[in-house]
Amino acid sequence: MNTNAIVSLKTMADLGNEAVEFYIDAYQRGYRWTESEVRDLLEDIYDFSQSGYEITDRFYCLQPIIVTKMEDGHVWKVIDGQQRMTTLYLIYLFYVNTAGLIKPKLPFSLHYKGKEKLEDCLKEIRDRNYYEESSLSEAKEAYGDDIDCYYILSAYSEVCRFFNALISNAYTQNRPNDMKKVFDNFMRIIWYELIDCNEQTEITMFTNINMGKIPLTNAELIKALLLRAENDEITTYQENIAIKWDDISASLSEENFWSFLVNDSSLYSTRIDFIFEIMAHEINENELAAAEDEEGKKFYIEKAYNKQYFSFYVFNNYVKFLKKDDQEVDYVKVIWEKINEYYQMFRDWYQNRRWYHLIGYIVVSSGKNYTEKLCELSAAYKRGATDGNHAGHKTVFENHLREMVIRQISSNSDSFTSQDLRDMLEDLKYGSGKDDVIRNILLLYNISSLELLEGQTDARFPFEKYKSKSISWDIEHINAVADDRPRDTYDREQNECKIWLENAKNVPGIESLTLPDGEQVTAAIDRILENKLYLPQNEPDTATFIDVFECIINYYGDSNETDNSLANLTLLDSGTNRSYKNSVFPLKRIKILENCTKEIYIPLCTKNVFLKAYLNVKSLLKWTQEDKEAYIDDIVKNISEYLRLEDAESGE
Repeated sequence: MNTNAIVSLKTMADLGNEAVEFYIDAYQRGYRWTESEVRDLLEDIYDFSQSGYEITDRFYCLQPIIVTKMEDGHVWKVIDGQQRMTTLYLIYLFYVNTAGLIKPKLPFSLHYKGKEKLEDCLKEIRDRNYYEESSLSEAKEAYGDDIDCYYILSAYSEVCRFFNALISNAYTQNRPNDMKKVFDNFMRIIWYELIDCNEQTEITMFTNINMGKIPLTNAELIKALLLRAENDEITTYQENIAIKWDDISASLSEENFWSFLVNDSSLYSTRIDFIFEIMAHEINENELAAAEDEEGKKFYIEKAYNKQYFSFYVFNNYVKFLKKDDQEVDYVKVIWEKINEYYQMFRDWYQNRRWYHLIGYIVVSSGKNYTEKLCELSAAYKRGATDGNHAGHKTVFENHLREMVIRQISSNSDSFTSQDLRDMLEDLKYGSGKDDVIRNILLLYNISSLELLEGQTDARFPFEKYKSKSISWDIEHINAVADDRPRDTYDREQNECKIWLENAKNVPGIESLTLPDGEQVTAAIDRILENKLYLPQNEPDTATFIDVFECIINYYGDSNETDNSLANLTLLDSGTNRSYKNSVFPLKRIKILENCTKEIYIPLCTKNVFLKAYLNVKSLLKWTQEDKEAYIDDIVKNISEYLRLEDAESGE
């Protein structure tokens, strides 16, 4: 995007007062809005007009238009926004055509280069005062063979249908007037004006936009707000902002730094938009919350009505807020220093290993609400960041982080003890609606275990891998469970039952197992594979396969009962998990150890599970009850020590 731009908000009343003329160049595609798109806009304005917007000073946000002034200094060339502005022109044509003898002026005029028939069509709609769908039949016959006119007439027909339906109903007949008030003064257009823009730049920008690229992000609009030229000159300070802006953007492209802070990258068109979102929330809820201008209008922005460009609207109002009492204030410097403070705060969090893990966990476990948590973290960080005792501030902030983590896992955070933690863990069962809680506990266990190795390693938990779109993380049963039996019935090489049996042949010690009828399990496996008895058409209910499956699962699982407790669960990437199709413990152990040598990331505690690192090992073939108890003890011990939980009995 061109940084030499001016951004502002305009209403239709503003355009009318300025007698704006728009010019649509020949390189642009024709008008193509469908009837449903026209109706969507009308319904949005209708709903907004009945929402009590005047009481709260809300406004309706229209998508940005990108314009540049033509050589005559009067006409505006539209680079992006033709579809929206043409639709608004049609809506205002209806209002003009239904007015009395004294016709109001249209708020702007449109000229399409090389499309004389389209302009004639629009002129006929106006000159003949068409305001009913039925009256358009002659125009459709005269102009319908032109594709642009066809879409224009279809769109105007929808405008007529919509408004006439309201007018014909006694209950809603005044609603079009309510909507006109919104269109005139409470619908704001983001006006993005390119300065000194040549034709090549116009066409390049238009092409990029129409290739599916987002034309304007909050970041671009805020950048234009800060870098607008005063007296046609960009200051040295603004030039430095442009350079530092790129530095911040480059830093946020570091995947480990970015993933530590953000759960969903798809929410941000550019990564620096993330910083502006956090800033906008805090500015809006603090400085702007109760502030008003000289006319009593509020600076506060309601996000529900301005989601897409919320950050820009907050920054735009923040500029007005800063200039309210002092028109000479250097708002660019004030805002840029604040932006830099936020960035430095995030870097500070990232560089401190303890904070990195605590904050990273808070962000992950907050799910979709992570931005709210980041705002809370920011407020806590700033409360003591400027006091005289910086070391004391760091300790207070770190304690606050631990308190936030405890609140993430317990509603009784004020008196949460290690015994409370143990009781909570014993109640967790996979598949009982608390899988997200289990996942977060296992994540916290891995983070705390890694942190407690301080002095032995400076390794960090890789949030970039944990949040990667290419790697999903499963809650994996350590001992395979009988009710998760392969059920694929297709006769193919990738048949899950076949794969499971082939893997089972490699289980250490399997040669000693026999079925209830005395047949050796290995012989039964060979017979099933040779005759494809894992397929229902070859053996009713695949009885032999089920006998073999349950025999192996129950023996190596040390029980014939399904165990969905936390003591039998660990975190594992889906690729590794699904590669062994509910195999028994010794096969899983072999697979995990193989992956450790292939640079496939295996969480620390998952490695420890399959290395049997929790007690004196008696068997490497089974995950026994004794293993499970030692595992839970270690989870309680590490999380309690990490969060500094009091012991329920000692009170320490």
